[in-house]
Amino acid sequence: MFGGERLKLLVGCFLFLLTVACAPAGGIRPTMFSMPPTYLSSFPLNQLTETEMMVKAGPPDDVITYGGKRALVYRFGEMAGKRSFTFLLDEDLIVDVVYNDNGPYNGTTAQQYQSTK
Repeated sequence: MFGGERLKLLVGCFLFLLTVACAPAGGIRPTMFSMPPTYLSSFPLNQLTETEMMVKAGPPDDVITYGGKRALVYRFGEMAGKRSFTFLLDEDLIVDVVYNDNGPYNGTTAQQYQSTK
């Protein structure tokens, strides 16, 4: 069906794409595969402006008011696999990130993880 060289090429391409898909994009844009504890504990709070976030992560799926603060929402997945990262702004700086899904990390925040460091 496949020659040895062609199979090696396909396996190599698959491994490369898997590695790229699982790696964070500059550590800023979350992905469907971002692990909430790792992402939230390493996010640079109080360092990025709204504009810098959009330049590095692309436009958000939504802009909302969350707890009285302007927030950028990035959503991933569908149905039971739905999840989101909400970036809370205060005076144009990202001051917290809230993760939401149907799992054990639902509602956890970057401030929670970073306060335990």
